[in-house]
Amino acid sequence: MSNVFIRLFSESDIEFVYKSCMSENWNHSPRTIERLFNYEQNGCFVAEINGKRVGHIFSIRYGKVGWISLLIIDKEHRRSGIGTLLMKHAMSYLLNSGVETIKLEAVPEIADLYHKLGFIDEFDSLRFAGINKKGNYSTNSNVAPLRKNEIEKIAKFDSRYFGANRTRVLYQLNEDYPELCFTSHMNSQIVGYVMCYELETGYRIGPWVCNPNYPLGARGLILQCMETIRDNANLYVGVPALNYQAVKLLQGLDFRLYSKSIRMYFGKKLKNENPMGIFSIGGPENG
Repeated sequence: MSNVFIRLFSESDIEFVYKSCMSENWNHSPRTIERLFNYEQNGCFVAEINGKRVGHIFSIRYGKVGWISLLIIDKEHRRSGIGTLLMKHAMSYLLNSGVETIKLEAVPEIADLYHKLGFIDEFDSLRFAGINKKGNYSTNSNVAPLRKNEIEKIAKFDSRYFGANRTRVLYQLNEDYPELCFTSHMNSQIVGYVMCYELETGYRIGPWVCNPNYPLGARGLILQCMETIRDNANLYVGVPALNYQAVKLLQGLDFRLYSKSIRMYFGKKLKNENPMGIFSIGGPENG
């Protein structure tokens, strides 16, 4: 491994990451990759051999919680230790920055890599896909566009379920896709919100978070997204398998399960999160 050089990611690497994501059928657009890089510029790394880029990894901090993602190694250099080396760089960055809990979503085929580094399984994370059909369902009058001045309140509400404050991510998604962000209120109190963003093909619905005691609020939020997104667009949702209400709701809207990953954690197990309120993660790349 002495010939492997790990360096910080730069904007000139975005096309490299985009191509590697496409080779794995990961549906990230260059815009999404750039946004992820801008969240945590000092936590994204590239592996090189003799000046040739052979792998990459991203990380992000939410206070004492960190997230690792986008670990891809070129096929001809796999099983050579580069993935482990990149993981150790990302983990060191997060831990040295005060992170106490690191999370990720693992493709089952490489889960052993993470186990060997001390990660522990939490639950399955289900991947659903659907085709948008506008006008098939009535929307909910309790759903309204999410305003920028609500982000702080939304972030506080979100932290009850996500387990950490991700204000800056919510701000950026709302800045990029204001027309695809909505809130649901009951008696003037926030009971849920949803944000959507465009992928290379189609749209990801998430983060989509709702008080599990108000499932109709969750339904109203996704229906508003479906009414806003163009007809026949591909829709993608990632759901903690523990959230049976979300699974049932998506199946009722003709979404199909197409794959799953494993949610894992390293370090302290979070006590202040509630997957039952996570109707869709923001994405496997940042939770």
